[in-house]
Amino acid sequence: AFSVGFRVLLTGTPIQNNIQELYSLLTFIQPNIFTADESDRFVKVYSQVQSQPSLAAELQSILEPFLLRRIKSEVAVDLPKKTELVVYHGMSVLQKKYYKAVLMKDLEAFGNDQGNKNRLLNILMNLRKCVDHPYLFDGVEPEPFQIGEHLVEASGKLCLLDSLLTFLHKGAHRVLLFSQMTRMLDILQDYMEYRGYSYERLDGSVRGEERNLAVKNFGSKDIFVFLLSTKAGGVGLNLTAADTVIFVDSDFNPQNDLQAAARCHRIGQTRPVKVIRLLARDTVEEIMYSRAVSKLQLTNTVIEEGRFSLLDQAQSAAAGLQLSEILKFGIDKLLSSDESSIQEIKLEKIVGSSRDGQWVEDEEQNHMYYFEGKDYSKNPSSDDQKSFEQLLEEQLAEFQKAAGEGRALRHKAGVRLIYSLTAETDRKPLTEAELELRRQKRAEAAAKRAKLQEDLEKKKQEQKYKKKMAWWESCGYRSLCLQPVDSEEEEEEEEDNSSTCFSDSDRTDIQYVLGDVTHPHTAQGDAIIVHCVDDSGRWGSGGLFTALEVRSDEPRKQYELAGKMKDLGLGNVLLFPIDDKQSRLNGQDNLALIVAQERDKANNLSGIFLTALDDGLKKIYAAAKRKNASVHLPRIGHSTKGFNWYGTERLIRKHLASRGVPTFM
Repeated sequence: AFSVGFRVLLTGTPIQNNIQELYSLLTFIQPNIFTADESDRFVKVYSQVQSQPSLAAELQSILEPFLLRRIKSEVAVDLPKKTELVVYHGMSVLQKKYYKAVLMKDLEAFGNDQGNKNRLLNILMNLRKCVDHPYLFDGVEPEPFQIGEHLVEASGKLCLLDSLLTFLHKGAHRVLLFSQMTRMLDILQDYMEYRGYSYERLDGSVRGEERNLAVKNFGSKDIFVFLLSTKAGGVGLNLTAADTVIFVDSDFNPQNDLQAAARCHRIGQTRPVKVIRLLARDTVEEIMYSRAVSKLQLTNTVIEEGRFSLLDQAQSAAAGLQLSEILKFGIDKLLSSDESSIQEIKLEKIVGSSRDGQWVEDEEQNHMYYFEGKDYSKNPSSDDQKSFEQLLEEQLAEFQKAAGEGRALRHKAGVRLIYSLTAETDRKPLTEAELELRRQKRAEAAAKRAKLQEDLEKKKQEQKYKKKMAWWESCGYRSLCLQPVDSEEEEEEEEDNSSTCFSDSDRTDIQYVLGDVTHPHTAQGDAIIVHCVDDSGRWGSGGLFTALEVRSDEPRKQYELAGKMKDLGLGNVLLFPIDDKQSRLNGQDNLALIVAQERDKANNLSGIFLTALDDGLKKIYAAAKRKNASVHLPRIGHSTKGFNWYGTERLIRKHLASRGVPTFM
């Protein structure tokens, strides 16, 4: 036993999934009051708390001395609204076939030995995989695999997601896309590549610096989709750049999904957030979601002091179902036909409207100023003023006929005079055109200030650059650093690299070979040897430094000269030919030194920065394209403690191998 002065429990879920778990927390906080022996009695007394308001009030009074609660709506009152939406979808013919095969344990339908020893629990997981995408089963996708429209058509969930993302991309929204399964994220990543959507990815396989780089890119660049596994990244992850959250599949624990959505809807969010959950109708996924919702029943009743209503009759019985009953849910409807149940839907009516990349909330007009479709609490427009004057004239004309011409004229003049005086003393409301003109002037003024600031920064950079160039010219120095690649130029390179640049364009992966990277004998034509260096300009000893120095004095000479001339910024690439007696007859060897590390004044060397390596590999790709050269790299960071080889390999594949450059490791 521990002797403690006081106990504090910090939790995001103060009311747990059931009464038993709640009593366990109370026992931890105050064991002398909530003893273990009283657990059964407590559960028995408050088991019907959802249906009896008096019990809910009693339980609230018990919790009050022990519970301090902090919620977003109280801390940040200006936090935009979050809207949750469940969208149902059908199943493809292929999904129905394998859904039935899993239930009947028909292993022959898969054409392999997958799931020979499936238990009941495994069947539940296999059904979830089938609802997500049939390609999650080994051997289902067509061989040899080629990405195409079949990737979308094979899954009802992906058909709906395809329509949804098309709608969101057109509306300039930013999306967080969550899934429980990393293999489903692999399929979604293939889909993103196929549709050409920009994306980042974060799951348990993405580590360290690459994870930080992905989050930074999503926050600072115009990335459309962020692919995430529900539990990856931690609850403190800030992704407020997005305004739409899509759950491809749901978690058994609803708190995990709530915390995942909170990465977008949190303090710092300036736009309304829409949370969209995709559910397959009449499948195990629907009943799973019903059970997850029912777990929030206790929180909604006791903490929120609200009455909880379930989605439908099927859901009200979901909490008491056994696993075998869950698996049978909806089979009669789902398998009544072998045809696809995927339907065309109008997303504008379901998801809602958006304007300028933001969701537009439909507010109920339920105040006394709302009449016949108009909100009279707002400033009247010029049309309203005209119609009011016209109505007044008509009423005065009728009064004139009834009361006599002379008296009516005097009364009419008096009313007109009163109305004129009122119109002059009251502030005249602005018309829509005037309001738009005012907004336009403010926007122009803000743009002008931003342009002046940008021009000032640009001028400073130009002066700094001119000073540097003058210094280099006085010393007779000419930089060997590769220039950054423009985005437009990079797009053009991507379009024509496969057809015109590389004779060996069929190779799309890194080729691992044994040998000395400083002697690329496997190369046909020109070759580029890559080496990572720091920004100090001090040539190292041992390893690749010594191997390069044995072959030629040029690498050390050029690197040390660039260091003296302050030409070694992070991400720079020094590229020059190795001119020695060992040059090949069928091509020229070039050396590319990527500045990917920093060295401080105390001579401490940092690790390799993946951001700098990323910039350097982009420039090397452009150089390899111009020279029609192959690229040869050592195993960067080999035997370095804590080095992220996974992220480095991904960058090399992304910028070189997958874009048609023959790449040898």
